[in-house]
Amino acid sequence: MAYNLPCVQSFTEHKSKHTENKSSINYAGRYVKDLSEEELLDLEELNLVLDGLGPRFKDWSGREPLPIDADLLPSLVEGYKRPFRLLPYGTRPGLRDKEMTFIRRTARTMPPHFALGRNRDLQGLAVAMAKLWERSAIAKIAIKRGVHNTRNERMAEELKRLTGGTIVSRNKDYIVFYRGNDFLPPNVTKTLTKAQELSINRQEDEDKAREKASTFIDLTTKNAVKGPLVAGTLAETMAATSRWGSGPDSEEIERMRRESAVARHTSLVKLLENKLALAKGKIKKAERVLAKVQEYLRPAQLPTDLETLTDEERFSLRKIGLSMKPYLELGRRGVFDGTVENMHLHWKYRELVKIMVERKSFAQVKHVAISLEAESGGVLVSVDKTTKGYAIIVYRGKNYERPKEIRPKNLLTRRKALARAIELQRREALKYHILELSKRIEKLKSELEDMKMIDEVDEETLRSRIEDDLGSESESDSDDRHETAEDEEAYLETYQHGE
Repeated sequence: MAYNLPCVQSFTEHKSKHTENKSSINYAGRYVKDLSEEELLDLEELNLVLDGLGPRFKDWSGREPLPIDADLLPSLVEGYKRPFRLLPYGTRPGLRDKEMTFIRRTARTMPPHFALGRNRDLQGLAVAMAKLWERSAIAKIAIKRGVHNTRNERMAEELKRLTGGTIVSRNKDYIVFYRGNDFLPPNVTKTLTKAQELSINRQEDEDKAREKASTFIDLTTKNAVKGPLVAGTLAETMAATSRWGSGPDSEEIERMRRESAVARHTSLVKLLENKLALAKGKIKKAERVLAKVQEYLRPAQLPTDLETLTDEERFSLRKIGLSMKPYLELGRRGVFDGTVENMHLHWKYRELVKIMVERKSFAQVKHVAISLEAESGGVLVSVDKTTKGYAIIVYRGKNYERPKEIRPKNLLTRRKALARAIELQRREALKYHILELSKRIEKLKSELEDMKMIDEVDEETLRSRIEDDLGSESESDSDDRHETAEDEEAYLETYQHGE
């Protein structure tokens, strides 16, 4: 039996709506049956927030709650403006790596808020995202599947331009936005805009008051002055000279120039002294680090019962070693455990090993050759200078027995050897830098004394003297280097033809 009364019809409509909502809640319960009470409350609150943003996407195949269908939101909004942003004092404009990682992990387990299928005209979505950011710091957008010509890159650029948010992650399925550290809620933006408008109005009032006062002052001064004041006239010049005095003389100008030159030189000396103190502190630090690394180095000594070679054997072994194609290259690390290991690996297949070394002086090469002989247990045959550097040839010996551990424990590892080489290079460079700074400081101090004692000497003559002294020093250094090179060649000849 049907009742056509209006009260009965309204009751049936209300009951049907209530049953529909109840069925949707039960449908959502299939997905959230394993969640706790707090998580269920969060989902209900999110559902209420999404209800106030726009229509839902009913074809959503993922978990509840249903996201907002962003394609049904208005494409253009009249009077739309980008959200007002202001960075609070003491906060970073961007996110740190840890914060970005935390937001990405949080967004990974979060249900999407919007479902989007178009690339442009997203002002309605931007307004909804700004409303969502009042309650949540993250806005997650799902890209609709099966929609043609969707490009997540264009979507992300358009939304970033409209909202000013930070793109946290973007892939073919989702786009995640962070509202930013400079995002402000609408209540705060209203108060700030009002305060800004008030300050602008006050500034305009002050400008108007200044204009009125300036016009009044101009009128009073025009009435007070009898004749016009013209700039550049003789009367103005005479008045200025009588008030401020005449200009400086030539002697005073020279004195001022000399004083400025002396002050400039003293400031340069102070700067160089500060650099010298800084370099000395750095060299002390390098020595401390080098001492820590050197603690792990325990070099072996030469054995007393070395195997002797005749002149004929040494000559033939040297000739064979120089003609060998395989060789080991000793780099900046010097002699470490890996070098000795490679020597034993070479001796497994041949009696000789050739090691190429690039060093500046022969004394360094000689020290490397003696250390290789002591650490490996072989016999040093010769040290020759070639086009590629110095060649060290080591013979394994007639009674060679391969040790159980071919990598010695008393030498540095590869990493520590590199650290030692870097600190040595730093120390040598700092020593040279300190020497150059000390020389330059002495030159500048002597120049200052000459400038204070003799007034007639100019800066150009003193600089020319310094340049001449530096040129003579460079020539003497080149002569010393030439002499040391000749001594090395002579020592090489005696070492090759000796014994």
